[in-house]
Amino acid sequence: MHIKWGRAEWKNAALTALATALCYWITLALGLRAGYWALITCIVVMQSEVGATLLASRDRLIGTAIGALTGWAAELAWRGPHAGVEVIVLSAAVCIAIAICNILHLASAGRLAGVTVVIVFLLHGLEPAWSTALSRFFEVSLGVLVALGTTAVFYPQTLLSESLKLAIKE
Repeated sequence: MHIKWGRAEWKNAALTALATALCYWITLALGLRAGYWALITCIVVMQSEVGATLLASRDRLIGTAIGALTGWAAELAWRGPHAGVEVIVLSAAVCIAIAICNILHLASAGRLAGVTVVIVFLLHGLEPAWSTALSRFFEVSLGVLVALGTTAVFYPQTLLSESLKLAIKE
């Protein structure tokens, strides 16, 4: 087995580390309680190819928005003490969020929507669902913005051309 680790791989690793450090600094400066979601997002969307970073960013933002809204709605719809019903409501909300992504032809955003539904729904006792939903979307958006900003600084022409290709394709 041959492991390929050349200049491009080092550059991608270094840019991802730089973006993560910048994102961490911003979350500390803003005092975000769950800023780790921004860092995780930043790492997840940073790809070795600019086009892949754009697609991952789009899917992460849309999936998080759909999941946050669906999780919030599910939590509002169910506030009862019966765990059996709660499991059904959570499962239905995950199904609905994934279905919405599929209807929008964004199946890869569906997984992220489902994860966000679970986070928003299960944290309902710790803070209001609207707060969890909004926080999660803000943190993920921050991670995406830092990843795209870092990419724009180091690959401005490629980011522009890949953005245009994506816009025309969609």
